[in-house]
Amino acid sequence: MSHSSPVISLAEKLIACKSVTPDDAYCQKILVKRFLSAGFTVKSYKEDNSQTVNLLATHGQGKPFVLFLGHTDVVPPGDLSLWTSDPFSPTFIDDEKEGIMLQGRGSADMKGSDAAMTEALCEYVQKYPNHQGTIGLLVTSNEEGDASGGVPFVANELKKENLIPDFCIVGEPSSEKIFGDTIKVGRRGSLTAHITVIGKQGHVAYPERVHNPIHDAAKLINALNTSLDSGNEFFPATSFELTNIKSGTGAENVVPESCYFMCNWRFNNEESFDSIKEFVEKQIEKLKLNCQVHFKLNGLPFISGNSQLSKALADSILEVTGVKPNLSTSGGTSDGRFIAPLGAKVVEFGPKSATIHQINERVAVSSLDALSLIFIKTLERLLN
Repeated sequence: MSHSSPVISLAEKLIACKSVTPDDAYCQKILVKRFLSAGFTVKSYKEDNSQTVNLLATHGQGKPFVLFLGHTDVVPPGDLSLWTSDPFSPTFIDDEKEGIMLQGRGSADMKGSDAAMTEALCEYVQKYPNHQGTIGLLVTSNEEGDASGGVPFVANELKKENLIPDFCIVGEPSSEKIFGDTIKVGRRGSLTAHITVIGKQGHVAYPERVHNPIHDAAKLINALNTSLDSGNEFFPATSFELTNIKSGTGAENVVPESCYFMCNWRFNNEESFDSIKEFVEKQIEKLKLNCQVHFKLNGLPFISGNSQLSKALADSILEVTGVKPNLSTSGGTSDGRFIAPLGAKVVEFGPKSATIHQINERVAVSSLDALSLIFIKTLERLLN
């Protein structure tokens, strides 16, 4: 496959935009121009006082509604002197193992996929102008950040408009060792707790006058670091990790007043926000501690499993690449977690993730062209 294909040309244009979160930097205008040329309807969504911009391009009407999901923002490039080329000047590199690679910030995560999804949709409409149902692409400029004003906001607007996707394909880089080897068919939920353990400050020489919150925090952390479940067919066991801990005045002879720590659970569908919250509260009560606790739910678990969508995508991957993909729920979260609660079946599939967020981020040109073809064939299996 040539690296002058429509997919690669579009990817180059997107990579050249310095769209560090939440700045879209003209990316969505480039996509609007392409979608309008193919007869799509485009609509922008922007929450009041938000820097985040979102674009929804659709074609057709009625059910089923197949939505592709992406993002135009990228993480900062880091130290520019470590890059072998300007991160916002798309560059082609010949790799002995992977072939021709497209290098630049966002090439793998996920402007390459944005281009593949866009061209797949446009080519599908050209081939099937009177197709069944609705197809579309939603992109946001705030996926790498806190998602404020992004997909959660648009999902709520879609609910108001009764424009609910039946199927959602997120173009995140899911492939691991070789392109096509992994489809994410679900994600674990993520719950963070900010816990401050209260003690009594005083001089270390008078232990009868102090109550050391660090000792109490250690007991609580130990109590929280326990198995909540054994996992199931699709998910591993719920995990607990301590991520931050702060205490002390800096003096060697003062017991501090409090000890703060942050922790996170990646939880499967055997657990819920309420079940983990109740578990934490019981441990605090059992240890008779004085604590201030704030929970932040980052996303609920979702699973598509062996759904019609998963099968259509897996069969298309096998047809195009000869690779039979694994169905996985490993890894972090994605914006798919905001679409799943609408009732949609959600999967993630894209190029290899080996260099995402790294210096000299790059993606195989052949995988982007193949990705677009896979998406076309998936649409055919779902709609034709």
